[in-house]
Amino acid sequence: MRSIKYKLTVAISISALLSLLIAYIVINLTLNARFNDYLQVNQTKRDERIIATFRDAYLRDKRWTNVSGKSLEREAESANFTLSLLNWDKSVLWAMDPLKLVEKEKEINPDGAFTMEQYVPYEYPIKSENQILGYVVIGQFSPLVISTEDKNFLNSITMSILISAFLAVFIIVLIALFVARQLSDPIERISHTAYSLSMGELTARELQEGDVVEIETLRNSINSLGEKLDRQDMLRKRLITDVSHELRNPLNVLQTNLEAIIDGILPATPERLQALNSEVVRFGKLLDNLNILKQFEAESMVSKIAVLDIRQILQDIYHNFQGITKEKSIKLKFIPQRSGEFLILADKHSIYQIINNLLHNAIKFTPRNGMITIKLSRDDKFCYIRIKDTGIGIPKEDLPNVFERFYRVDKSRELVEGSGIGLTIVKNFVKLNGGTIDVTSTVGKGSTFTIKFRLYEVGGPSMEITGRSSELMDEENI
Repeated sequence: MRSIKYKLTVAISISALLSLLIAYIVINLTLNARFNDYLQVNQTKRDERIIATFRDAYLRDKRWTNVSGKSLEREAESANFTLSLLNWDKSVLWAMDPLKLVEKEKEINPDGAFTMEQYVPYEYPIKSENQILGYVVIGQFSPLVISTEDKNFLNSITMSILISAFLAVFIIVLIALFVARQLSDPIERISHTAYSLSMGELTARELQEGDVVEIETLRNSINSLGEKLDRQDMLRKRLITDVSHELRNPLNVLQTNLEAIIDGILPATPERLQALNSEVVRFGKLLDNLNILKQFEAESMVSKIAVLDIRQILQDIYHNFQGITKEKSIKLKFIPQRSGEFLILADKHSIYQIINNLLHNAIKFTPRNGMITIKLSRDDKFCYIRIKDTGIGIPKEDLPNVFERFYRVDKSRELVEGSGIGLTIVKNFVKLNGGTIDVTSTVGKGSTFTIKFRLYEVGGPSMEITGRSSELMDEENI
């Protein structure tokens, strides 16, 4: 398994090499094509010059001789082509022997010498005033004759291109290493942070910021994950402590009192048995709430969905809580919006559980002579249930955690009896019925819980209810 730095370096280098190879091939082909065009033009001019030289010799001497145009023979030998002069009737006046050029080339360059099989003669007429004076035969061992100077020029250009290519490859590899390091180093650091988190070092964070958007997003995500894992670990430890505490208290009370009754230290009076029964009931409620949470986590909670009049439900709950609030000298008010209907699609048992839990919670943390207000309002699409109390309030830094199971805002709140999972159940029930819940609070002034449900429109589109198992029923069948 290779590192990301190695793979990036190899990928960039291979891409650059392929690009250079393609560029070299294209440049070489283009250069050869243009050089061949250049040679073709020069060769055409050479042929025209040779023909003109023979024509001038004929016009000067008024006839062909054995030395007409012989001055061109030395040029032909040096450029590796042959010349032959023919009369108008194509009888040979003089001719160069191509075999001599082959033998000469073998002496100079035995491995790269040309052969007679490559020899090709080209015949051109020598004209003057549209009269054919004779013919010149130019024989060569390739379609284009390349001189030594031309070869040296072409080789120098090719060598320059190769040197430039190798230099470019070296520079590109250096750039690839630099770019790979710039990209891989922060990823390696983030990977190390993620590994540390996976090994249980939940305080590990990557603090060095990057200048690449995607890598910076990854860094922030890993850090956010670490913070959440750290918080969850803290909550897990508190959960173990609180569950032990919540289960141990009623069991200790039962054990202590029952041992005292068995030993005859305390009499088994109806009052004492009633107190022990209250501890049993409290213990049972805690187990029931834990079972509800287990059903939520297993997504096996069954809900019976129906069209509900939330105003009527709140009215009934308001009347049911009158006795409890009067007993504790707390004023309870219900303020519904007068206009409009308040129909929602929800599970009736869940709605009762939500409101009951919130009201019980408000009563526990509201002192005597305090006030609890239930307010119902709506807009075009949603209805809002606000339960406001004048209790002790919740610190701002604890608000994000109030719906966590067994979360306690501070030790002073532990003096109030409760299992610590009521608000967790409330949030899950709200979510099960397609709603949302928020809380605002000020220490010393009280808290406000706001629940939002989508209004049900008769004949309108059905809304999605969160939950694995649900049944749609009429309200009368509940």
